Amino acid sequence: MAKDITKIIRSLQTCAVNRCRERLDEAAIKARDLITRGENGDEKGKAHEKPDYGVTSVLKRRHGL
Repeated sequence: MAKDITKIIRSLQTCAVNRCRERLDEAAIKARDLITRGENGDEKGKAHEKPDYGVTSVLKRRHGL
């Protein structure tokens, strides 16, 4: 019985770690895209087009959350 619970816990842990890795990879790709756009000058005036109304929208815009 204890081995079954241990297997379940390890599989849940593995799934969680894999999902975190996927999210980190997606964030890295997004950051690379933003850096390359910034170097090309495509996004110069677009950062302040829309006013930010709340903390959530500021975090989404700045950090991609």
